Amino acid sequence: MSTKTTGHCLCGKVQVTVTSQPLLSYPTLCCSCNNCKRRSGGIASFAFIVPSSDVHIAGSSHTSYSDPDTGSGKPMTRSMCKECGSPVCIIEASAPESRCLQYGLFAGEVELPRPQVEFFGKERVVWVSEMGGEVKETL
Repeated sequence: MSTKTTGHCLCGKVQVTVTSQPLLSYPTLCCSCNNCKRRSGGIASFAFIVPSSDVHIAGSSHTSYSDPDTGSGKPMTRSMCKECGSPVCIIEASAPESRCLQYGLFAGEVELPRPQVEFFGKERVVWVSEMGGEVKETL
């Protein structure tokens, strides 16, 4: 059964479409590393892990940044809307065929699930309980 879920950044100038299967059927993650906190503007980053073949990102204000300061030591690509600053996608050097699509893109479109895996749990803020079903300290 083919399905489609569409999301967008805050200003709507970047649109993300996920096809092939329901968005909620893809794995999910939470990352509490300091870079994800800075990037998200919050206590962690939350994402759906979707094969690149099932993702279409459109919009003239989509841009990216190569983040060299990672737990793996390998740069990752972080993309965002250059107009409103909304985080869009992360591409891990160790999994270039996957796209980590930020939960916020789909706010109001689907009920955002509890993440299945949490990375860098030791960097989680002390007033938040464990977030993922599985906790890992590296990617």
